[in-house]
Amino acid sequence: MKKLFLFLFLIFSFCSQIIASEKVSDIKIEGLQRIDPGLIFNSIPFEINDEIDKINFSKAISLIYRTGHFKDVVIEKEGATIIISVSEKPLLYELEFIGAEIFQPDALTKALNSLNIASGLVLDESDLKKAEDLIQSQYSSYGKYTASVSHKIIALSNNRVNVTFYIDEGSISRIKEINLIGNKLFKSEDILDEMSLKTTNYFSWWNKDDRYSKQVLAGDLEKIKSFYMDRGFLDFQISSTVVSISKNKKNVYINIEVDEGKKYYIGKIKISGDIPENVEKDLLINNIKINKGSVFNRKLINETTKSLSSLLGNSGYAFANVNAVPNVNIDNRVVDFNFFIDPGKKIYVRRINIIGNTSTKDEVIRRELRQYESSWFSKEKIDLSTQRLNRTQFFDSVNIETPSVRGNADQVDVNILLSETNTGKFNIGAGVSSSEGIVGTLGLSQANFLGTGNRVSTSVSLGGVNKVYSLKFVDPYWTDDGVSRGFSLFYRDVDTTDLKTGNYNTNDYGVGVDFRIPLDEFEHFIFGADIDYNEIKLDASSPQLYYNYCAQINGPGSINCDTTSATLYIGWNENTTDNPFFPTKGYKYNINADISTPGLDLQYFKIYAKAEKYFNLSESVTTKIRTSVGYGDNYGDDPFPFFKNFRAGGKNSIRGYKEGSVGKKNLNSYDGSYVTYGGKKMFTFGAETYFPIPFVKQSSSYRLSAFIDGGAAFEDSVSSDEIRYSAGFGALWLSGFGPLNISIAFPLNEGNNDQTEKFQFGMGSSF
Repeated sequence: MKKLFLFLFLIFSFCSQIIASEKVSDIKIEGLQRIDPGLIFNSIPFEINDEIDKINFSKAISLIYRTGHFKDVVIEKEGATIIISVSEKPLLYELEFIGAEIFQPDALTKALNSLNIASGLVLDESDLKKAEDLIQSQYSSYGKYTASVSHKIIALSNNRVNVTFYIDEGSISRIKEINLIGNKLFKSEDILDEMSLKTTNYFSWWNKDDRYSKQVLAGDLEKIKSFYMDRGFLDFQISSTVVSISKNKKNVYINIEVDEGKKYYIGKIKISGDIPENVEKDLLINNIKINKGSVFNRKLINETTKSLSSLLGNSGYAFANVNAVPNVNIDNRVVDFNFFIDPGKKIYVRRINIIGNTSTKDEVIRRELRQYESSWFSKEKIDLSTQRLNRTQFFDSVNIETPSVRGNADQVDVNILLSETNTGKFNIGAGVSSSEGIVGTLGLSQANFLGTGNRVSTSVSLGGVNKVYSLKFVDPYWTDDGVSRGFSLFYRDVDTTDLKTGNYNTNDYGVGVDFRIPLDEFEHFIFGADIDYNEIKLDASSPQLYYNYCAQINGPGSINCDTTSATLYIGWNENTTDNPFFPTKGYKYNINADISTPGLDLQYFKIYAKAEKYFNLSESVTTKIRTSVGYGDNYGDDPFPFFKNFRAGGKNSIRGYKEGSVGKKNLNSYDGSYVTYGGKKMFTFGAETYFPIPFVKQSSSYRLSAFIDGGAAFEDSVSSDEIRYSAGFGALWLSGFGPLNISIAFPLNEGNNDQTEKFQFGMGSSF
């Protein structure tokens, strides 16, 4: 018996050794269509000749799944052969969106990229539900809570699929109510005016401001907080915000609960820290916007830190840090402020890089810069350089970046990023009146000729009164220090038959040259000369005054007279406005004097001055006040030429009245009509307030205005009876075709014989 057991034990041990030593003889992979087998062989933790009983098949399956290419994996064993059966995930060939109108397919496709759902990628069908939720959330953020999204997978050859999303955008969920709870010191409507979100109103169809958005609401809550913080309520808090939706998902209700807190006042103010030696402390103190005893105002505190940072930046400390450190006394409701200054290192500019100028030469750009290479950084000079580049009107946008130089803590580069605009312009203008009809102007100009910054222009004005042909060339940098030189040729044909200013016709030919000398960044001195030959023609209806003039020039009985003259002129102007099209601050002054040279046919002088001042009433509202005065006379035996008279009225002086028609009325004995000669004296004034189009958020290219104009031209002494006033509205649009302006003016004290013109417009086009 013992021998039998021993024999069986030996046989069992021998068989166990045989089984334990069984090894993998082959590995087969089934189900692959487009994926290389090497991907699986590189993933599994075994190979041929490995002992089978030591293989962890569960781990092998997990590793194959981890590649992300398979939706099903099975491992089986047939003898010593391992069979791996896989089912590949499909490859996404194309995404399609049906029913999407609010969002463009490209935008939805880009949004799904965050889920790795894109053409050419392996598609995990479990991600499609996430995709539906993502698209749904996009519509919810747009106020469409009733939107629904579903998908369908369409199989293609080679294990590829198309995925189509079917979208029912539904109706917009509109804000029905916005309720403020807890506000006692301020009216709800005053606070709600600060918010971008509104309840449905008459303009919601345009502004779309009644559509709930979580992001917009977050911004509105910050605006409410700023409303209180700028009025002294330092510890103001928004206790809760509850957004609810009606059962039909069409109406949204917003409840905002606030804790106003108590009003705080400014206490002691000081400046500390490391103040550089080249920065005067008194200058820093004078730029503090808050005062002891005033109401706490977060906006003014932020403006103070920016102002102090700018002052330090102007002295070379580009990365200066100014922190407003408060010390709050809760019992007395007083906040002391310590403006702590950390100037950092003084920075200088290593290199100025100009990017984006494909047409404009580098030298044209660099001559406008006031920040120079290898000099100390100045924020003021950077801003001035930006302003000067914008004034050239060669660029749609000018952005300046100041990145640090790697490895040098005290250096920056200045990168000027430019987007060039069309500097060639084709201009068309028109005015409409009941007597003159349509007056058209046509012009071709190139403000940046061949990228040199030189200006070449030609214009033609064709109307019932004026026909002007001119050609002008200006080199704004005739000398390296900015003296400009210009040449001009002109021909003017004036026929006043339709103006009621007394009939006469002049043909004027001339040439001119002018120079412009910069006195500083904003001031220029101008001088030049014109030589012209003028033919004057009268007819039977011309006033006796005009006949008397020709008689004095060419002798008694002359109905025509020709004059040759050389006119010298000088001028001074200053322009500090911040924008050539839509100024919001600054001023313009112009003073010009013309005098004809002795020895020729004309002996006269004229002095003309004009001033404009812009006041920024708010971020979007600007008021302009303007005035102009003129005086002229003769200095020799010959009379003052009537065709050099100042005239008032028209779109550039007193809107609502016809061009040149405001002044003393004289009876024309020929036909019994009344005419206006103009005069040796002139005075006009006006006030105009510019504002954006109400209820339109994106209105940077549009501006409306309301204006009052007044003034007159005077033959003899200044008389208040001859002054005329008007009021009206204007609009300006910087369109892709050039500026388009419209004005509608209403005379306020129209006389019996005044000529009015209520509507005018002008437009231009670029090429």
